[in-house]
Amino acid sequence: MLDTRKSKTYNENHVATILGPGTAVGGEIRAKGTIRIEGTVEGGVSSNDSVVLLPDGRILGDVTAGQVIISGEVRGTVTAEDRIEVRTGGRVTGDLCAPRISIQEGVAFEGRCVMKPQPPRQG
Repeated sequence: MLDTRKSKTYNENHVATILGPGTAVGGEIRAKGTIRIEGTVEGGVSSNDSVVLLPDGRILGDVTAGQVIISGEVRGTVTAEDRIEVRTGGRVTGDLCAPRISIQEGVAFEGRCVMKPQPPRQG
């Protein structure tokens, strides 16, 4: 049977929310659209589009999004509907789960890597 569902396109370059350098947030962040993090979040981060963690950014909690791009540090589970990319210099302590996962050379990663489709999010 042919799958006719339309796939969502994620755009990490169309940033809707920015957490700037030197900014610290305690608690959960839920964003509509792409969120770019250059500061520190002590809590979960979720987006219906992309989470982009820059080299000075830190997330101490779980991350859930359509796609996640990591150049900074994550301590928690990272789950994406489409893909996870851990770029050179990125640090992840926790599990990665997405249909597509890319880990570049020079990454520090400690955890499990599970590549399987995610069930569609409700509402």
